[in-house]
Amino acid sequence: MNKYILLKLSYISYLITSLGLPCYSQIAGIERRFGSSNSNTFSYEIQSTIGTRTSASVTGNLVAETDAVLNLRTGSKISNKIGDESGNASAVFVATPNGANVDLSGITGENLFMIENGTQFKSKLRMRDDIQSNTPSTGNASSFAVQNTKVTVTKTNSSFINSFQQSF
Repeated sequence: MNKYILLKLSYISYLITSLGLPCYSQIAGIERRFGSSNSNTFSYEIQSTIGTRTSASVTGNLVAETDAVLNLRTGSKISNKIGDESGNASAVFVATPNGANVDLSGITGENLFMIENGTQFKSKLRMRDDIQSNTPSTGNASSFAVQNTKVTVTKTNSSFINSFQQSF
């Protein structure tokens, strides 16, 4: 009888495959992936500028005239450097309840502006030609060179965690 059942099962299996009937099966699984990354970024920027500025404010019978001309000689320079004599540089950030401070060492900037002939700064207040009587007059005028050095330091800490899960 065992032989008969085995033969019958073989015949049924042959029929299913020869007739092209689909066979179905199911497998279940779960794939999980986790990852994380951390990054610390430190950057700095030194911006150096030189230029001129004039301003004037008048009322009444006054007229202001301002002029500023700045000529720089060849050889003027701006240089920025990271690293002291030994090549070391550091930035120590200290967070406080009211903000943050940074202590920089080994970062230097040198601005050497050599002023050339023809540089001039003029400011003048004068009375108008058509003076109106009983009019109070006040005024101020100025012209000057402006040199500015600005250091911007940025420190960023970031963390990223990701996870992925797929069921099939």
